Amino acid sequence: MIQSLAIIVTDAREIIADQKGRCQAALGLPAGTSALSDLLSQLAQAGVQKTVILTLHGVGDLGLGLRNGLNGMELCLRALPTPNAGRLIDAVTVDEIGEVCGDVLVFTGNLNIDFSLIERLVQSSDSNLVVVGRADSQRSLRLLTNKSLRLTAILPQDAVSGRNVSDLSPVGVYKFGPKFLRSIARNRRRRSNDDLEFFEAALGRQAYEMHVIHGGTTARHAG
Repeated sequence: MIQSLAIIVTDAREIIADQKGRCQAALGLPAGTSALSDLLSQLAQAGVQKTVILTLHGVGDLGLGLRNGLNGMELCLRALPTPNAGRLIDAVTVDEIGEVCGDVLVFTGNLNIDFSLIERLVQSSDSNLVVVGRADSQRSLRLLTNKSLRLTAILPQDAVSGRNVSDLSPVGVYKFGPKFLRSIARNRRRRSNDDLEFFEAALGRQAYEMHVIHGGTTARHAG
């Protein structure tokens, strides 16, 4: 059994752009360091035992240079199959999730993340966490939470504001229990590989509680 697993779903073309140095300055990364390799190092440092990278548009030579500094963390690279690339998590990985006895971290993009956020996720005793950031006009959701920050509903944008209603944006980082994540992955046969669609599918599993956690130091990739 695996105690901790991370899944990164991303577009290989964006990762290659990072490796060519196009995004390093915007992300504040050292020269020669991609956002993906930096994230892998952080996961290894946090004690994650295995990471699966699921890529759109093939794997290619993506694995070159990604296995350094992993401190024994197992790394797997897989291409999401086409034309059935609508599944955000592939069937092989869904089976692997069943072998996890702890929690699974999910990253639905090539992200630059402060290590303190990963530590908070790994060390938190709560499962089924969604990381949210400041809302923007295109990706914001009006989320209703209770006092313990349990996410209870997505409201229309014109809904009456209340103390526990916030306009927030999921940043593409989640911590889910294995059983919950497998139920999300199998909820729909086809997806558009859209993070909000994945999040809404998770929220639709009403048998499981979800909580929000603020990740103000999390930034999406540039480019």
